[in-house]
Amino acid sequence: MLPRRTARVLAAVLTIGVLVGVPLHADASRAVGTAVRTAQGKTIPAPKDYFGFAMGTTGRLAGFNKIKQYFRLIGDRSDRVDYQIADRTTMGNEYPVMFVSSPRNLRNLGQIVRDNQRLAEPRGISEQEARRLAHRSKPIYLIEGTLHATEVGNTQALVDIVHRFATEDSDYTDAVLDNAVLMVIPSANPDGQHLVVDHFDKTAGTAYNRVYPDLYHRYVGHDNNRDWFMFTQRETRTRVRLEQTYRPVVGHYMHQAGTGGPRLWAPPYDEPLGHGVDPITLQSATLQGAHAVRALTAEGKKGIGTDDAYGIFWNADVMGFSTFLGTSLFLTEIASAKDLAYPFTSPDGKPLGPQNMTVRMMQPYDQSTWTLEQIVAYAKTAAYAGIENVAKNGESWLFNNLYQVARNGVALPDVVPGAPYAYVVPAGQRDPFAVLEMMRLFEFGRVEIEQAAAPFTAGGKSYAAGSYVLRTRQPLGRWIDQLLKVDRYPEKAARKCADCPLIMPYSETTDNVGLLLGVDVDAVDKAFTAQLRRVQRIVPQAVRMPNVPRGAYLVPPESYGVAHVLSRLQKANVPVFRTAEKFEAGGRSFAPGTVMVPPSAAARQTLEAISATTGLQVYGTDALPKVEGFKLKAGTRVGLVRGANNMPGGWMMWMLDQYGINYKVVSADDYADLPGRYDTIVLADGVSKTTIVNGLDPAKNPPEFAWARGVGEKGWSALADFVSGGGNLVAIGSSSLTARELLDLPVENAAPASVNAPGALLRASYKPTIPAAWGMPESWPVWFNRDAAFRIQGKADVASTYPDDGDLLASGYAAGTSALGGLANIATFEVGKGHATIAGSEITFRSWPRVTWPIVVNSIYHGPSTPGRP
Repeated sequence: MLPRRTARVLAAVLTIGVLVGVPLHADASRAVGTAVRTAQGKTIPAPKDYFGFAMGTTGRLAGFNKIKQYFRLIGDRSDRVDYQIADRTTMGNEYPVMFVSSPRNLRNLGQIVRDNQRLAEPRGISEQEARRLAHRSKPIYLIEGTLHATEVGNTQALVDIVHRFATEDSDYTDAVLDNAVLMVIPSANPDGQHLVVDHFDKTAGTAYNRVYPDLYHRYVGHDNNRDWFMFTQRETRTRVRLEQTYRPVVGHYMHQAGTGGPRLWAPPYDEPLGHGVDPITLQSATLQGAHAVRALTAEGKKGIGTDDAYGIFWNADVMGFSTFLGTSLFLTEIASAKDLAYPFTSPDGKPLGPQNMTVRMMQPYDQSTWTLEQIVAYAKTAAYAGIENVAKNGESWLFNNLYQVARNGVALPDVVPGAPYAYVVPAGQRDPFAVLEMMRLFEFGRVEIEQAAAPFTAGGKSYAAGSYVLRTRQPLGRWIDQLLKVDRYPEKAARKCADCPLIMPYSETTDNVGLLLGVDVDAVDKAFTAQLRRVQRIVPQAVRMPNVPRGAYLVPPESYGVAHVLSRLQKANVPVFRTAEKFEAGGRSFAPGTVMVPPSAAARQTLEAISATTGLQVYGTDALPKVEGFKLKAGTRVGLVRGANNMPGGWMMWMLDQYGINYKVVSADDYADLPGRYDTIVLADGVSKTTIVNGLDPAKNPPEFAWARGVGEKGWSALADFVSGGGNLVAIGSSSLTARELLDLPVENAAPASVNAPGALLRASYKPTIPAAWGMPESWPVWFNRDAAFRIQGKADVASTYPDDGDLLASGYAAGTSALGGLANIATFEVGKGHATIAGSEITFRSWPRVTWPIVVNSIYHGPSTPGRP
């Protein structure tokens, strides 16, 4: 077991609150097939004996509960394995991690961690001292399975891998265990393993589909590998904290792909290349890929592909936070089987996968069938090769990936063309809650944050005391620059030749958090003098509650934190009025959408709590202003239509939960009486008529998924009747077109196919006098990913349009955007007695564009409200 002190360090780090003559690359038959007695005289059963079948057996999957029990048994009986519970998951399951190494290294793990952390802080340490530490320490090799829960073969393979290192005595295992520490995360999504594998077992011998039909993470499903800069999910934060603590030099993230690609893909990666990645980490990842490919080829495992795929080194959302820590991202993508665990056979009987012999695939796969057994075998070979490479060259990995990468970060402006000296976040911004959330991202990333104790001048601009300063000359300077720079996609570099087609990134083209959250950020190129203090903890800006007013409490609408205000006041049963006009009170001007609350003990208690946690200022007025507005419906009931396995709907659930909004996922049973259950219904992006009418087939899915069954044309009509009868509909992204079809809205999707904006921020205009846009700035970029844009052909309140003045790109890549000029993005329509608000772009994309969250919240609450005066 770990020394007590080291165990305490792990516990402290991982309990931070959240949003908050043996074959080298194949297991020896003795080790896999029989029980082994350890040096302590304790018996460790082989996987086949413990589970009743060998890992990779067709149609058999070890459940995660039993896998955890097995790993705990190994940890108890082997002095080479330490089993830990790093955290609890979103659904309350255990998140295990194992450390596998020689007994001596495990006893000394605390010192190894301290040495590696010291290497990753290059200031105050000479190169000679760094080399001494690298020689003394051991590299940590992170290997992780089933971030994506249906990619089941990798966790099954990890059972064999851990067993081998725990029991086998060979030159290979001795060399690995003596010279490296394996940090094994058997599943980065334990909830998903329980859901997917338990469903697979439960449906055996039935007519039901074997693959779990819904999101295999409570909120984000497959998007759980798109959370590496917002850090929204608990599992994301757990892994990041492990990486921050143990500083692995390699992160071997084991994935599976579709059935038709290479049997296994490994680095090198494809274009494009951004400034965010240090060349050392990327070159080292290429080296890992080459080592694995050589081992696979030597064992006669065909169909191995490299290059021309996974261009993931442009944005932080997919390359991962660990890249910025010096961890080389070693990705393996293995072809999948049928229904998780059954052989997949080519429909035409031809060999599977690409068949052209190239330097990117020297030996095409020559069989028409692919099995779970092969998935497990390929995974183990790649893992053993990658581990061997690091263990044999540990000193070099430690010096280069930890010390050199961090040293390059400290020298960032010298090594990255165009990188500024610092980014300044000016004090006194329109949305203090957005500033708070952004700075907490950097705090969680352990960035060095400073704050001005007095006014200063930088880059020819004056800044007030309280402004934040993020200097880029620090170990995480690349990450700071990655998240705050305005992205300009490298069109020339992202082509293989001058006339070759432009290579689009694997993911989106920008991750500028300032623009996404609505925070003004200035890049300052040259050094400046300022009275700065190091910020140890980011806290909300200090605000004072007003004296109890005789008239009302007032909360301005400019922050997306107003969602907290509205939902908590509703929960406290406090009446809320929103003004429809600009007005003056107490010598201050208040914008349309201002929240007005009559004074009461419940109101004050609620507003005090919100103000203290968000930094939002609450005002008071003794005289009620004579202003038109709307009274919110008490206890507004919100329904979310998401359909099964709809990731935008999962992200919407996360957002609604974060802001405490009273909602339920709409069930098929609810369509019999929608008005009796809901005041507002939200259609998540991706919801189509087919989602609603057809849904999941009850004959192919167990009864617990009946909520997502189709409701037929009758249910479709019931939804239309809900709106025309006085209900409120909010439709986001592609579901805006569903709403148009449902309600026959007078709009046309006029976005031409020539517009190519694959995940970018485009300039947009807003009308803050329109309820949907209350609190929005008159101009701010909006998220756009090949979305709809509307030509309004009837009466509507248009809340947002695209400017008619040429190129609209604000950050990322976009072409042909001038064709969007003058078209509408957000509009509200009267439909009979009800209302419908549509947003053509996905303004809730992965929860990133928080600046446009008020549009959703405004629309949710405004529809059921009633006009009047306070």
